[in-house]
Amino acid sequence: MKKLLTTTLLISLTGVFSVAQAGPDPEADRKALVKYFMDMHGSTKFEGRPLQITDFGNGANIFDADKLSQFKNQEEFPAYQDFVELGEKLWKKPFANGKTYSSCAGFDHVKNIRAKHPYFDDARGEVINLEQAINDCRTANGEKALAYGDKDKDMTNLVAYLSFEGRGQDISVAINSPGALEAYQLGEMVFHTRRGQLNQSCANCHIYSAGRRIRSELLSPMIGHTTHFPVYRTSSNKMVSLQGRYVGCLSSVRGYPFAANGKELKALEFYESYMSNGLKTDGPAMRP
Repeated sequence: MKKLLTTTLLISLTGVFSVAQAGPDPEADRKALVKYFMDMHGSTKFEGRPLQITDFGNGANIFDADKLSQFKNQEEFPAYQDFVELGEKLWKKPFANGKTYSSCAGFDHVKNIRAKHPYFDDARGEVINLEQAINDCRTANGEKALAYGDKDKDMTNLVAYLSFEGRGQDISVAINSPGALEAYQLGEMVFHTRRGQLNQSCANCHIYSAGRRIRSELLSPMIGHTTHFPVYRTSSNKMVSLQGRYVGCLSSVRGYPFAANGKELKALEFYESYMSNGLKTDGPAMRP
């Protein structure tokens, strides 16, 4: 019976996405995904009560009480704090021209910066995420752009600092132009397309198999993915950005990854962020 119910739900959800492709309706997609997750996991107990959609920012910890307890203990003295402090020093360090990041447009209130990204810039015709906004600020002040995808620790530390300062802000990604809708659809396609020698999509793990295990790894739900990055991963003893994690996931299915912070991965971040609308930012975080 459980297998039949799961199959029925998967067919229903797939049907919603197929209809969306014929006439794109991102908000209908988001509501269908929320319903799917609540139908599948709403009876799961989280901190002694039924799971709520706003709890999904806790990632895979919502499925394992021991992991949640370990996470809470780690948060008392988080390993990412050193990286946040390094990011703060970089943020406040003057450029060669004497200005700082705070002088750039949209960067004057540090607590509001994280929640503003990603967004679609119609004038430029592209998704602007936090990493790109940081580099835009740097180049506008005559500084060299930092590398993406965890190739430059300064970039990851800056994002860690801005995420920490911006905790508790609502994710509210807007799709209000043809360009934004096109970016959303590209991100949706990247998320749901099978690839690599293992012939897996992001959806296979993070929608249909969320809460299950692959070897020792507990698979996280797609809703909430973008709320808590960058994360300190105890398995690698380093900070990992969302873009870096995307590249790592694509490599793990033995596929050829898209360029870090390229058009496809920025669209994927845009799509996932939209699907997490209504949740609150709570990065950085600790993960296995």
